[in-house]
Amino acid sequence: MEKFKQYILKYFEQLFVLLVLLSTAGINYFIPYKIAFLNFYFLPVILGGYFLGRRLAMLGAVFATLAVLWFVYLQQDLFFVEQDTTTIYAQVVVWGGFLILSGAVVGSLADKLAEKIHSTEALNASLRGQEEALSAANTTLKDYSENLEERVKERTLELEQSRNTIESMKEKLEGALYSTMDPVVVKLMIEKKLRNEKRDITLLFSDLVNFSSYSENNPPEVVIADINRYLQDMEPILLSYSGHIDKYMGDGIMCEFGAPINYPAHRTMAVIAALKMQEQMLKFTHPWKMRLGVATGPAITGLIGFKRQTYTAIGDAVNLASRLEQACTPGGVLIDRDTYDGVAYCVEVQKKIQFGLREADVKKAELLDEMLNDVARTPGNIDLHYQIANIHLELDEPKLALKHLETAIGLDPANTTLMLLYAEAGLKAKAMDSISVKGKRQRVEAFQVTGLKNPLKNRETIPEPFYREFGRVADLIKIPDELILPVEVFDDSVGHSRLVSVIAYALAGRLGFSELEKIEIMNSGFLANIGKESVPPHLLNRSNSSKLSSSEEEIFRQYPLEGIRILKQHGYENQKMMDIISHARERWNGSGYPRGISGTDIPAGARIINVADAYAAMTSYRTYRQPWTRSAALNEMRRETANGLYDPAIVEELEKLMTRDA
Repeated sequence: MEKFKQYILKYFEQLFVLLVLLSTAGINYFIPYKIAFLNFYFLPVILGGYFLGRRLAMLGAVFATLAVLWFVYLQQDLFFVEQDTTTIYAQVVVWGGFLILSGAVVGSLADKLAEKIHSTEALNASLRGQEEALSAANTTLKDYSENLEERVKERTLELEQSRNTIESMKEKLEGALYSTMDPVVVKLMIEKKLRNEKRDITLLFSDLVNFSSYSENNPPEVVIADINRYLQDMEPILLSYSGHIDKYMGDGIMCEFGAPINYPAHRTMAVIAALKMQEQMLKFTHPWKMRLGVATGPAITGLIGFKRQTYTAIGDAVNLASRLEQACTPGGVLIDRDTYDGVAYCVEVQKKIQFGLREADVKKAELLDEMLNDVARTPGNIDLHYQIANIHLELDEPKLALKHLETAIGLDPANTTLMLLYAEAGLKAKAMDSISVKGKRQRVEAFQVTGLKNPLKNRETIPEPFYREFGRVADLIKIPDELILPVEVFDDSVGHSRLVSVIAYALAGRLGFSELEKIEIMNSGFLANIGKESVPPHLLNRSNSSKLSSSEEEIFRQYPLEGIRILKQHGYENQKMMDIISHARERWNGSGYPRGISGTDIPAGARIINVADAYAAMTSYRTYRQPWTRSAALNEMRRETANGLYDPAIVEELEKLMTRDA
């Protein structure tokens, strides 16, 4: 039955045409009453319209109408039903019109239905495809969701293992490098910033007295344990003052300051480190005494070696430091003239020895020493500078001669005699740099460092009445120097914090503070500059006239807060001191930092320290300028107070304190 149905549907068009032909022929040939059977044609037309569409249905209806009209034309009498011809034609035409219209209507409906069915089928097919895809996606998503957590754990574990492997390799590499090289050198090497260069640096050599005999008379494990304990005490000191430990030479140490990083205050850093090393030797029981030699001069620095490289220094300054160490008395620190010139403001020395002199030059050297003492008292004496320069040239020391000639020319630029001698000294210095005279030994002045100067004993800064009243106040400071000295050496301000703290104590007393408050202000003044540790040395040693960039200003703006962080790391928790230190750089008119508050909103202790710090800084030595006189500093502070920088009442009390001997 199904096959028959499919056959009918497949060949319906042909069957429809055959049906129409047979129906037309049969009705018109066999049926006597033709008009009565005309409506029969509606059936095939409607069927054609439904199954074949509008066009074919209309064509079939037209064909049936024409066929009937043809039979009417051939056999009119067969179509008469007691009607005239016109009526018959009219009936047939009307019938044909309705027949055609029926075919058209049914065909249109069939076409629309077929179109909708086709669209529906296409949509159903698309939906089935989407449903299948969605089902597949849901299946995949479900599977992925079920395994995602496990996959994430696996991937995380893989990444963690990779990271741990890399970190382990990095730590091993860094550990190997740090165990043989200075961390700063390693960092510069990794960043490809380590350069071979020639510049002035300071060298420190140390040596243990009688170490050889000690090592011969003791078991190896005892010797190694003792030497490691000694180095454990010395290393932190050298590193805290930014020294580069070049090498250990048995019981000796070679260390550079100012390399690989160029610190302008390398002389001070080296000498203070040497003093602290000797202090450390006295604190702990070591079976030896130590000698220390410190020399400054030009040296070539860089990586030396082929496969096994080391960062080191080469030059006359290295040899001189070694010679000074050998000439030093046990327990002492011996420095050369160049080093002394950079640290004279903060250390006490005794002239120890002169070596490398020809016998004929001994008297010249003695005369030179007398003249140097005289010029220190009268730095404006042009003739004295000229005579000193001549003696330096006679002693083959043209570079020292140039220093004094530059000072003299600065005092008298039009002096042709000075200019001629300066040219001669310049040519001689250049020749000595380029020609090495074999066997020649230059004169070496060596100074035994005995300790740090007390800044309160400087009568140019502190008047005698002030010192008599407050000179022993510094003994009340219980904070160890080791906390602030490594910061002060970076800008050659050794002793500055002690001076500020004592002046602040005196000012607080004149302003009516209690003893406890004065102690808090004094300690705050001692620690107020500890935040400078976060400021790059080249900014600390800049000229005051230098213009700071916005980023550099921000560094200075933040360093009081950085000081608070450092103090908390060291266990300081006194909140009053923290408030004073954090505001010690505020200005009376609000132009200071870090917050820019003004007037009495600034803690009184901070205002006192601000004034004390400014006065101490003006009257102290700096690498970029000479100290101001007391009167010049007070005049400048009066001017800046008028511009709103300082509390006028505190500056007034400072002036009274500092002019009591007038």
